[in-house]
Amino acid sequence: MIKLIYKNIFLFVITLLLFCSSKIHATHLIGGDFKVTMISHGSNSSVYDVQLRLYRDDVNGAVNMPTSVTIGIYKVGTNNLQTIKTLYLNGGSGSIVPLGDPCFTPNPAIFRIEEGVYNSLTPVTLPNFSMGYYLHYETCCRNGLVSNLLNPTSDGISIFAIIPDPGLGQNSTPDFGSYPNDAYFCVNNTKFFTWPVTDPDGDSLVFSLVPPLDDGTNPNNGNSAPGGGAYPFYPTCAYAPGYNQFNAIGGSPQMSINSVTGEITACPSIFGYFAFAVRVEEFRNGVKIGEVRRDAQYKSESCVLANPPQISVNDAPNSATLDTFLVDVYVTDSICFDIEVGTNDPLDSMYLRLTSNNFDLYDTYVAPDSVISGNNSFAYYDWNNITGDTVNFGNIILLNNGYMGTTGTFYRRHCWQAPCEGIDSTFFINMDAYTVDCSGYNPEVKEISVHVNKKPSPTFLDIPSDISVTLDDTMCIDLFAEDTFNINDTLSIEPYSGNFSFDSTFVHPLFNNLTGEHYYENFNDSLGYTVSMIDYSHVGDISSAVQKVALRFCWVTDCDYVFQKEFDLNYRAFSSVCGSDTVFASSHVTVEPPSGDVKEIPNVFTPNGDGDNDVYSLAGQEDPCYDVMEVKIYNRWGQLVFSSDDPNFEWDGTLDNGNRCGDGAYLVIMDGTFGSTYDDDGNRTSNPVRDEFWIHLLK
Repeated sequence: MIKLIYKNIFLFVITLLLFCSSKIHATHLIGGDFKVTMISHGSNSSVYDVQLRLYRDDVNGAVNMPTSVTIGIYKVGTNNLQTIKTLYLNGGSGSIVPLGDPCFTPNPAIFRIEEGVYNSLTPVTLPNFSMGYYLHYETCCRNGLVSNLLNPTSDGISIFAIIPDPGLGQNSTPDFGSYPNDAYFCVNNTKFFTWPVTDPDGDSLVFSLVPPLDDGTNPNNGNSAPGGGAYPFYPTCAYAPGYNQFNAIGGSPQMSINSVTGEITACPSIFGYFAFAVRVEEFRNGVKIGEVRRDAQYKSESCVLANPPQISVNDAPNSATLDTFLVDVYVTDSICFDIEVGTNDPLDSMYLRLTSNNFDLYDTYVAPDSVISGNNSFAYYDWNNITGDTVNFGNIILLNNGYMGTTGTFYRRHCWQAPCEGIDSTFFINMDAYTVDCSGYNPEVKEISVHVNKKPSPTFLDIPSDISVTLDDTMCIDLFAEDTFNINDTLSIEPYSGNFSFDSTFVHPLFNNLTGEHYYENFNDSLGYTVSMIDYSHVGDISSAVQKVALRFCWVTDCDYVFQKEFDLNYRAFSSVCGSDTVFASSHVTVEPPSGDVKEIPNVFTPNGDGDNDVYSLAGQEDPCYDVMEVKIYNRWGQLVFSSDDPNFEWDGTLDNGNRCGDGAYLVIMDGTFGSTYDDDGNRTSNPVRDEFWIHLLK
């Protein structure tokens, strides 16, 4: 009995050791992928060549690449085994993947990858099957150094691909291509990379990151097992805490892939080993027909990277640290962009390409001057708008892809005038630069954003808003406008009003023969300087000059203005530049009416030439714009000796023939108004004069 117990224990231990040995035996693979090529297509079946590529950690895996492997081909939908195929290692041994570049090569004693390429000795014939087939290879286990999987030494690895019904026609799987030389990450440095995936049939490809697949539970011949359950038919490896399908390696930015281009972005923040998988689905006429997956493991290293280029524009503060350089300009303004791209390593090759959908890069480009200064061939003067500041640089290289470059630092100038049709538009210039040194390509992308604004409004100075005048007043108004932003623009002033004649009141300025400029006497700007006008002209009611313009008009207030009581004088100033706003202003003119009254009418006058009471007239303040009067004077015999329709009449005691009238009484008949009174609202009340009375003429 005791011997039986020991025998059972011995068998258990042997079995356990064999199991563990199997686990230890397989802790070396780090990835792989299938490549299936249709050799010929038949009506009922097609012939394929199957290739399996496996990748092994040649440092931490103690077991060599197997000389042969067995794969299974299963029917999609039923998981029934179609066939088992043995694939053989090309040449009987694997090959080391060359890693690194002249700047950085991973230490081969720590990190080294072996590639094994397996092919069948004979092709595989598969009959038509509407659901298609999937190919599977598995082994246990993964590299125990993997950082992002929960149990890497317990997780197996499944290499998996789906091919469509052979009856679909000619179709081969997408090909991942050779294993890349840069199959490693750089800690805390964002890596952008793609695998050289191609599809021989021209099908559309969609890329995605997926969890690595574990092995199956019932292997056939140790290297394959039928799938079970839902797609993808095999279990996925569990991620370690802090990692998942969408954050497979940690760090920032998180690992991601462009579904169209297949470009992968990754930036691990720790040293370690990271397992991930890329799925490539192929679509034909919008329908998925198959997929391949590459399982991979990258080590994160401390790397030497290319110096990122620094892009600055017009030497503006912080322009080198901004992704977008913002510029606001006014329409028709001229502006130059001095673009400088450089690194801290003068031996780096520097390249720059400018692109734009709405900015004319060709006509705005300012070619540098040719010079001979040491090793330099070109120069820009007054760089960054600094007088006397000159930059010199060497020959420019023009590449077929539109990039221009040189070593060290790159300079480029574009000068542009904001077009009229560009008002309220934004123009973009994309700046795509990169450096090339021993560690490779390092890009930097920025843009210039130029927004075109309307011109600022001209500024009016000293325009009275309220004016009060009375009858017979002489009034002058001085108008002045200045465009402080656009000193070379032609600025115009135009007064206008529906009931005022500016043409007859306009005062022509004087001309300075020494300066060729026009000016008005006693007309100063806000700083107290005489306003001098350049390229002055006056057409109609519009006065124009460059940057500054003045206009003066004067008038005498007559009864026509009194009758209006009040009116508005309007002015507008505008620039010759397109899109500039017109500025409006106005003056409100109030005409104060002449108020008056009639005093007591005298009944005696003495026309004896002594200067005292020599004429007979009405006394008081007349209203010359409204008064009307008819006066007749008769002698005592009823003869008319004087008549007038002037309210301001004067009778000096003579007849029309100049003969003097004798002393005596004379009859005066008056009918009319003389003088007016106005209330607060400007309403007029006339003073009527209607009477018959006698006056006495005494000498």
